[in-house]
Amino acid sequence: MLQNMTEGAPLKLIIPFTVPLLIGNVFQQLYNIADIIIVGRTIGVNALAAVGAVSPLFMLTMVLTIGLSNGFTVVTGQRYGAQDMQGMRRSIATCVVLS
Repeated sequence: MLQNMTEGAPLKLIIPFTVPLLIGNVFQQLYNIADIIIVGRTIGVNALAAVGAVSPLFMLTMVLTIGLSNGFTVVTGQRYGAQDMQGMRRSIATCVVLS
């Protein structure tokens, strides 16, 4: 279902859009906490240090993917504004494949 986000009160349109993003971030943090607890208790201190050393690389990859996806939204928005639904679908598919 497509929702026209160019008409109506901005706050009422933005809040439902951001809720899934916030929920995803909370689950990502819970995953990180569970990872630290499991590794720290079962494998040991050295493995926990390894997880801590690799965490910034993982976050760099995630931020890069999110940044690319945000960049792709410009093209998708242009296609939507031009009422080119086929072009919008291609833009979304390209974003998914490249991300």
